[in-house]
Amino acid sequence: MKKIYFTGLFDDLFSPKIIPIISMSVVLGILMIIFEMSFASIIFSGELAPFASRAAGLTLAGCFFICLIGSFSGSFKGIIALPQDAPTAVLSAMAVSVVAALGTDVSPGVQFMTVTAVLFISTVFTGICCLCVGKFRLANLFRFMPYPVVGGFLAGTGWLLSAGSIGVMCDVSLSMGNMTILATPENLMKWLPGVIYGGVLFVVLQKRSHFLILPGSLAAATLIFYGVLTLSGTPIQEAKAAGFLVSGVPEGGLWPAFSIADLRLIQWQTVFQQLPGVFTVALVSIIGMLLNMSGIELAAKSELDMNRELMVSGAGNMLAGFCGSVPGYPSISLSLLGYKTGADSRLTGVFSALILGVVLFFGGNILEYFPKSILGGLVLLLGLFFLWDWVVVTKQRLPLLDWLILIAIFLVIGIFGFMEGVAFGLVAAILFFVFRFSRIPVVKQGFTALERRSMTVRSLPHRHVLQTEGDKICGYVLTGYLFFGSASSLTDSLKKALDSDPSPLFMILDLEQVTGFDISAVNNFQRVVFAAKTAKATLVITTAPKRFAEALQRNIPGDAMENIQFFPTLNDGLEWCETGLIQKIEASIESETNLRDALFDRSVDDVMKHLKRQEHFETLVDRLGSRVTSLRHSPGSIIMEKGEIINGLHLITWGNAIESNPESGLRISCFEPGCVIAGPAAFTPCFICKSTFMADSDCRTAFLSFDTRQLLEQEDPALAIELYGYLIQADTGKEHG
Repeated sequence: MKKIYFTGLFDDLFSPKIIPIISMSVVLGILMIIFEMSFASIIFSGELAPFASRAAGLTLAGCFFICLIGSFSGSFKGIIALPQDAPTAVLSAMAVSVVAALGTDVSPGVQFMTVTAVLFISTVFTGICCLCVGKFRLANLFRFMPYPVVGGFLAGTGWLLSAGSIGVMCDVSLSMGNMTILATPENLMKWLPGVIYGGVLFVVLQKRSHFLILPGSLAAATLIFYGVLTLSGTPIQEAKAAGFLVSGVPEGGLWPAFSIADLRLIQWQTVFQQLPGVFTVALVSIIGMLLNMSGIELAAKSELDMNRELMVSGAGNMLAGFCGSVPGYPSISLSLLGYKTGADSRLTGVFSALILGVVLFFGGNILEYFPKSILGGLVLLLGLFFLWDWVVVTKQRLPLLDWLILIAIFLVIGIFGFMEGVAFGLVAAILFFVFRFSRIPVVKQGFTALERRSMTVRSLPHRHVLQTEGDKICGYVLTGYLFFGSASSLTDSLKKALDSDPSPLFMILDLEQVTGFDISAVNNFQRVVFAAKTAKATLVITTAPKRFAEALQRNIPGDAMENIQFFPTLNDGLEWCETGLIQKIEASIESETNLRDALFDRSVDDVMKHLKRQEHFETLVDRLGSRVTSLRHSPGSIIMEKGEIINGLHLITWGNAIESNPESGLRISCFEPGCVIAGPAAFTPCFICKSTFMADSDCRTAFLSFDTRQLLEQEDPALAIELYGYLIQADTGKEHG
C-alpha cells in the first residue's frame, strides 16, 4: 500500500457531512454485524452449530480489519469492505468436508479449531494472491468484463437487494412459495412500513440530494416507530420478541474466540487435504472483488486503481486470516449506499469499523433498539437505485441488443441465481462479440498494379505494360486477427475476385499487419488456394508470420503449394508479380518480328511524353546555371541522411537514387533523372530529412539552396515560376515503376 489517507478524514470530521456520516455508519455497522453473524452461521452449521457464536467473533474480527484498512487505503473514499458471501459458500462446503474427514471420534473443540485453521489458510493465501496480482499489476487480466455483463450484474444486484430487504424486515425470504406467509397481518406490519419508507426516500432523493435528508428521515422514522409502539402500548421487549427490532447481537465480547492452547487441537493433515479448495477460495475472491470494484467504478463514474485495491484487500485479508476470518473485499451495495445518500467519506468506513470493534470486544446491546423496518427500508432504497440506474436509465444509453443482454442477465439472476446470471452474461457477451467481430473487414486496402507498383525502376515499354495490364495483378493488405468468422468472409471475397472478368493472373495477400490467426483461418485459406489454382492465378503471400507459412505447408497438399509464392516484403512480391506479368505479355507477342520494337510501338506515346519532360528538365537546369551546385555521388554513398538538417533540394541529372528506411533497410522509393529529392527543403530554412537518400549507381545532382531559391524570385521571377510549376508536376519526384 503506497498511501494512507488522513487529510480527507479531518476535513470531513469538521464538516456538515459528519451528521449523515455518523447516521450511515450506524446503519452500515448494524448491517455488517448481521451479515458476518449470518456468514458464521452458514459455515458453522450442523454439528458445528454450537460454535456459531464463537465463529461470529472470527468473522467480526476479520471484518474489523478489512473494513478499517480499506477505509484508510482504498482508492474510492466511500469504500466498505467486509468478508463476503461468495468465499463463504465455498468454505461452508469445505467445513462439511472437514467434519466428515475428522469423524465422530474427535471432540467438538477439535472440529472447531480444524475448521478455523482452514479459514486461516484460505484467507491468508487469498491475501498473498491479492498482493501478488496487485504488485505485478495483473488486475487487467481479470477485469475484461463487457459493459452489458457488468450492467446486468448491477441490475441483478439491485433485485437481490430489493428482495433481500423483505427478509431483513420480517425474516421471511421473498419467493412465490412465501407470498401467503408474507401477506399475513403480523408479517405485513413488519415489511410494509419499511417498503413505504424506502420507496418515499427513493422518490425524494431522485428529486433532490441533500446531506440532511438521510439522517432526518432516519430520525423521523425512528420517532414514528417508537411513537406507534407507545400509542399501542407495546413494550420494547415484546416488540423485540415479535421481530420488530434488531436481535441476536451478543451481550458480551466475542474476542478472543480461542486461546493459544487451543491451537494444539488442530488436525493439520485434515487441513492440508483441503488445499484444492483453498485455491478455489482465492480465485473466487479475486474475481468477486474485481467484479464488485468494476460495478462501483461504473456506478460512481470514477476510475479506480484496481491493482491498488488488490493490494489493499491483500493486506486486509492477511490480518483477517490470522483472526480466522472469511476472505473479504469491497461490497458494492454497502459502498454505494453512502455514495448515494451523501455520506461518501472515509470516516463512514472508519466509524462502521469502530462500531464493529465495540460489539466485538464489549457487546452491542444498544444496537438492538434499532427498528428492522428502517434497516430493511435502507436496503430496499439501494436496490431501487440499482434497478432505476441499470434497467431504466441504461435503455436510453445502450444499443438495443446490449440492453437486451443486460435485461436477460438481470432476469436470469432474479430467477435462477447470481452466479448463473453472470455465467449466462459472459457466454452471451462472448457470442455476440464473436458475431460482431467477424463482421469487421480484415481487408485494410485493396489495389492493383495500376495503382501501386514496386520500387523497381523499369524501362518505358515495361511501364506501359504495367499501366495497361496492371489490373491483372490485384493485392490486398490484411489487418487484425484472422479467425473462423473473419477468415470465412475474407475467403468469400477473394474467391469472388478470382471469378471476376477479367480474372487476375496474380493475387497478392500482405499479412504484415495481421496480429494473429487460428487454425480455422488456415483451413479457409485452402479454399482460396484451390480457387486460385482453378482460375490459373498465382497466389503471392508477403510478410507472412513464420507460424502461418508453416501451418499452410502442413495443411495444404504439395501440388497446391506449388501455386503459392512467399516473399518477405510487399515490395518484393509486387516486383515478382510485375516481372511475371511483363514476361507473360512479352510471350503473347513473340510472333511479332521484333519484340522490343513491338513494345516500343505500344508505348510510343509514353516515350514521347517522357522525352518531352526530360527535355524540359534539362533546359530548366541549364537556365538555372550557376545558381545550382553540381554534385557527384558514387554508388552507395549517402546524399542526405535521416534526421539531418538540410537547406535545399536536389535535382537528379544523371543515374539513380533510392529512398530507404535506415531502421529496416527497406526501400521506400526510387529516383531517376528528372526527379526531385526533398523538394520542401528549398522552401524551409531548417528542413529535417525524414528518410535516408543514397545513390544507387553513379549519380549526379544539381543542388538548389533555400537562399538561392529566394534570390531567384527577386532576380528572375519568370524562371522561379517555371521551376515551381515543374516541382508541382513532378509529383514529389518519386518514381513508381
